[in-house]
Amino acid sequence: MIIDKQIERRITLLWIAFSFFTAHLCFFILPNVFTPWHEQTGDYLLRFKAGSASFRLPYDDTIVMVDIDNTSLDALGTYYLNRSHHARAIRNLAAMGVSVQMYDFIFGGRRHPQEDTDLIQATRNAGNVYFGMAFELDSSGTSLQTADSDPLLRSFLQQASWPVANDWKGEKFFAGRHALVTFLPLSEAARGTGYLNLHPDPDGVFRRLPMLVRFGNDFFPSFSLRVACDYLDVPVDNIVVKPRRILLPQVKLPNRSDRTDIQIPVDRHGNMRINFAGPWGRMKHYHFSDIFFASEGPEEMVLWRKELSGKIVLVSDVSTGSTDVGQVPTDPDFPLSGIHANSLHTILTRSFLTEPSDWLVLLIELLLLLAVTLLSFHRSAVFFTLGTAGVAAAYICLAGLLVFTCNMLLPVIRPLLMVFFALITLHIASAVKNAHTHAATQRAREVAERDLEIGRKIQSGFFPSALPGPAGWEINASFQPARQVAGDFYDLFWLEGKKTIGVVIADVCDKGVGAALFMALIRSLIRAFSIQDFEQSRARQDADDERQQTSLLNTIRQTNNYIANTHGDTGMFATLFLGALDIQTGMLTYVNCGHEPPMIIRREEINARLKPTGPALGMMPDLGFEVAQVRLLPGDTLFAFTDGLTDAQDPSGELFGRERLTDALRKPAADTKTLVDDILQAVSSHIAGAEPFDDLTLVVVRRQSDNRR
Repeated sequence: MIIDKQIERRITLLWIAFSFFTAHLCFFILPNVFTPWHEQTGDYLLRFKAGSASFRLPYDDTIVMVDIDNTSLDALGTYYLNRSHHARAIRNLAAMGVSVQMYDFIFGGRRHPQEDTDLIQATRNAGNVYFGMAFELDSSGTSLQTADSDPLLRSFLQQASWPVANDWKGEKFFAGRHALVTFLPLSEAARGTGYLNLHPDPDGVFRRLPMLVRFGNDFFPSFSLRVACDYLDVPVDNIVVKPRRILLPQVKLPNRSDRTDIQIPVDRHGNMRINFAGPWGRMKHYHFSDIFFASEGPEEMVLWRKELSGKIVLVSDVSTGSTDVGQVPTDPDFPLSGIHANSLHTILTRSFLTEPSDWLVLLIELLLLLAVTLLSFHRSAVFFTLGTAGVAAAYICLAGLLVFTCNMLLPVIRPLLMVFFALITLHIASAVKNAHTHAATQRAREVAERDLEIGRKIQSGFFPSALPGPAGWEINASFQPARQVAGDFYDLFWLEGKKTIGVVIADVCDKGVGAALFMALIRSLIRAFSIQDFEQSRARQDADDERQQTSLLNTIRQTNNYIANTHGDTGMFATLFLGALDIQTGMLTYVNCGHEPPMIIRREEINARLKPTGPALGMMPDLGFEVAQVRLLPGDTLFAFTDGLTDAQDPSGELFGRERLTDALRKPAADTKTLVDDILQAVSSHIAGAEPFDDLTLVVVRRQSDNRR
């Protein structure tokens, strides 16, 4: 049994390991299917959090948007803004006292000498303008030198890159090459530049932003990181890349005199997961045309200075037909400039979304599978299923709680996929095991039934094949086992050369195979000892009554002592009635060893009950037994039975009882067969189809009347 348990648990562990590897294999083979599911689960939790007033992320209104939209184009009376428009806007924003001006588009090359010069001069004079650029990104993580042929461009890129200290050898940051930058004189006039590249997840949703791109031996910052470091007064030389984070040391936060460290959590590609403050409309927006015309009145400029002084302004094109539109977890139609604004907002508010490391995810998955494994050891399939569902529900609640309280995004889909696979595979394994067990049980049952049938046939051989039929006597008997083998038995056999009939009826305690074995043993001992002793007694000169009494006592004592001494440790015993019936005189000499008293029926009435003359057979050695005698007169009937008759129960549990038996015996019966049939019919009617509770045995001996001889 212990070995079977160990094998069963090993099989369970194998199925658990199969579930683990299968879930990982699904993500490896079909990343475009399962990874989006994983990400969308996080999106749902974040949207739910954003919709809750208690947990909604407060938006830092330091960051504002200036939109080049259709309203602005209509106000300016043009379909296309020239660079003089942008130059005037830059000058106006500078006059309003904004801290930073961010342009999330690229002025690719020179267009008009006067307009270009105007834009360059306005940018240089403002001193706080940042322009975007772009790279062709390589996700292999291999450091690439730029392949651009323009030496001025290569020189500019080398000067604009950051010599960041890298303490993380396991990172696979994107590598940049083939740069597309704002034309060089304008880029050089600007305060700085950063790349605008965004990298969507497999389902096309923008959730992350690469913070750094490897460029040669150095790094190039994203647009938002470049602005954040200048705004927070972080020297480039102090920035350190550490495992799964970018460290900005000694940051000077606005309105605070002390300095602190900011650690930006990133994945191995250097992506920071953006904590979106809400949909596009939640940010503060202004029309580009309003900024453009603000300089036409001094009073209006004063109002604008109060409105925008110290703000970080991000200028972007969101006009109709703009291709600068993407999808984020909080808004299906979200201008990508808003992603840069939310990225900057995430850094400035330090409201980072963190994701557990691969090792922590592995630990979480193993703990979940351990819980499922422990539940699987319970025998109830319902308990296992409900318990596993409870584990999954608890994990989902934990994931939601961590999002709401700690901004941590636990993986949900893969762990739950493992739990689901474990539940299904273990149910399948249990079904297979139960099928094998059922088949084995069925085979064992068939073997047992075959063996019991053999036992029944063998046991039936212990009953007399033909009953003695002396003249002037009617003898009949019936045996109905409760099971295929039984502990009841009867026997009728000749003694003293067909002068005397031995009458035996007995009930071995218990039922089934054990009782049947003792039945066979006791029957054999009684018959053997009685035949032997009665034959030996014929040599003695004692009177017949004395010889029969002595022989009966010897038979009972020898049988009792053999059972008690040889098989006493089994606790088995039997109630037994043994009689010697002289067919000439009708004298019945008997010993009743604790058995149900046989009845003498005379003229349809109970004339006598042959009560016990000693204890049950086989309980202890050397027990005291006595012999009694009764004479059967012509017409008298000896009716012996086992307690299976009086203890027969109907479906409600009511016993057949002695009163019903007495009533049945009082009815006239033409012969012993009719009497037996009437008794059995009465019992059958009483139990009304219920399963028999105990073996039922009857022995009937009738001395015929003188007028029937």
